[in-house]
Amino acid sequence: MKKTLFSIALAIATTACYAQRPTIKTDTVITDITDLSYTTVDKTTQSLKPTTGSIVTELNFNPFKGNLSLNNSLNQIKVRYFISPDIALRLGFHASQKDSTANVNNPYGPQGIFVKNERKSTLIGLNFGVEKHFKGTRRLSPYIAADISVSSKSANQEIKDNGVSTSIKNGWLETIYLPNNQSYYTQLQENAYTRYGINLITGFDFYIAKDFFFGYEFNFNLSKTEYKNIRTTVTGQNTGTGQPTTNFNDTGKKSASTFGPTLINGVRIGYSF
Repeated sequence: MKKTLFSIALAIATTACYAQRPTIKTDTVITDITDLSYTTVDKTTQSLKPTTGSIVTELNFNPFKGNLSLNNSLNQIKVRYFISPDIALRLGFHASQKDSTANVNNPYGPQGIFVKNERKSTLIGLNFGVEKHFKGTRRLSPYIAADISVSSKSANQEIKDNGVSTSIKNGWLETIYLPNNQSYYTQLQENAYTRYGINLITGFDFYIAKDFFFGYEFNFNLSKTEYKNIRTTVTGQNTGTGQPTTNFNDTGKKSASTFGPTLINGVRIGYSF
């Protein structure tokens, strides 16, 4: 009888132990620990590449020259916007200006020299296109792209030589004196232009870490440059140096075309945000 009662008591105690569930008490609720679920992230398969809405920018690194500059040989600031994980819009922009003034003054002697040479040049360039990224790997993102490019350069010069004022539009000129035959000739240094073209591009991004990559680009370029005609306007009378006041005026159109493979970027280092 005692053995029977002991067996019944042991069974009841064992059932009660299994029936109880451990709990975690928080400040506001009591959560059943058996209801907790755990998610394991496999970092070896997690993609490091940009997603929809990511904005990417980059710099250009030339390991052979040891310099770090803007992101391509056109010296552009470039950004890419991913409208989907495999489609990105690309925009490159460049604006720069050169401005210089040179003065040569010598009031002594029978013919004093008072020369002022002012030069100004502005360059604005824009590239816009789209690129298609392929599957690659979690780190490697190969792509093809196409963009159009438009750039415009202006150049103007103002020379004041004693009593003569020379205004030069669409270029910079320099008068060279040849002492052997006591003559002068005019040399063109800068010429304003308009350039437009199309680029077919292939490249890749390799993500070293999340949102940080290096890459390379190669393109096939077709472009045309139309140079603007030089116009000079001379006023006054030269009473100083005796240099000629030749009008350097173009009479015809000048243009140049390029077609073939080119390297726009060196090693690209960039990040997304």
